[in-house]
Amino acid sequence: MASVDALNSMSMGNRLQATEAPAEKNSLEKEQFLKLLVAQISHQDPLNPQDSDQYMQQLTQFSTVEQLMNLNRGVDNLAVGQISANSQSALRFVGKEVMAAGDEVNLNGLNQPDVDYSVGDPEVGEVTVTVYDDAGNEVYTQSLPVPPGGRGTFTWNGQDMNGRRAPDGNYHVSFKAGTDEKSVPVDTYVHGRVTGVRFDQGYPELMVGDKRLRLSDIVEVSDEGGV
Repeated sequence: MASVDALNSMSMGNRLQATEAPAEKNSLEKEQFLKLLVAQISHQDPLNPQDSDQYMQQLTQFSTVEQLMNLNRGVDNLAVGQISANSQSALRFVGKEVMAAGDEVNLNGLNQPDVDYSVGDPEVGEVTVTVYDDAGNEVYTQSLPVPPGGRGTFTWNGQDMNGRRAPDGNYHVSFKAGTDEKSVPVDTYVHGRVTGVRFDQGYPELMVGDKRLRLSDIVEVSDEGGV
């Protein structure tokens, strides 16, 4: 039975390789499996034939692997189609004003960037806003009254706590409401005009100034001229 065992090992190896081989090799590997199966039957000991159940197990395993490979190809094709659809959708955002979930602003020249915010419980009355640089250092902080309805806009004049103009660059704006024992969630949003689309991360990202925004972060879109 040594030859039969060797053929068993070879057929098993081919089934394992089938899960990793490119799609163009699938047909060849199927033929190899069937040839090995026929050879296995032809070379078995007639006085000690292999149990037919083992053949059925091999065929079942091969069928399962083949179905998984077909499923993987279907998922790959679906993913490619989704990426293509997202890419086409992203291009339609160019030239539009968008609002997206985020807290990053860019200080450039004499601009005064702003961030929209929404307080989960407007009854807290006050919210504390803090601006951090990219290194996480606190640059500016102040307290603001919560507007009616809990939604408002914070406009940063670009100055630090000493009244000096902060260096140009990217900053993060954080909001805190409530107490340490019972904090109130505050959502933040940035907005601007989409000037382009980047694909170098493997998925489309909208360019608003130097910021990159994912399509899933967009919450509002309007024609050029303001949100």
